Amino acid sequence: MESVTLSDSLNAGPLALLLQGVLSDTARRHGDRLPGLSCRLGMIASDSREEVTLVFGDNGCLILNTLIEPDLTFEAESELLPRLQMVPTLLGLPLFVSPAGLDLMLSLLRRPLRIRGLTLLFVNPARAGRAILDTARLVRLLAGTY
Repeated sequence: MESVTLSDSLNAGPLALLLQGVLSDTARRHGDRLPGLSCRLGMIASDSREEVTLVFGDNGCLILNTLIEPDLTFEAESELLPRLQMVPTLLGLPLFVSPAGLDLMLSLLRRPLRIRGLTLLFVNPARAGRAILDTARLVRLLAGTY
């Protein structure tokens, strides 16, 4: 069974397919699983306006082709996650002072990452905290692929 699946592969857009590839590569590096993740993250590609929800659980991820009750939503250019894979790691943590890390940071200055749903901190702090922690874990899992 695949650790990263699309909810509707027939109608999957470019962002969903890109995320499936990136997350599948990441899962393969971690024993065909995405350990420790259990939230719902929304992703909006600012360059194409495509929206998806990443539903993490059971060491895998289901990619939905729209935003459905995400804990947090990130809006950025679709190239962000593949570029994050280029950032090397040191002791398991992304090394953002590397050339690839600095290039990623400069890109974020030119086209910033937007976060939606932080009001969840006031409504359900435990759920929001889990989503923030899972986001940090996901960044750590993604970095250092190449």
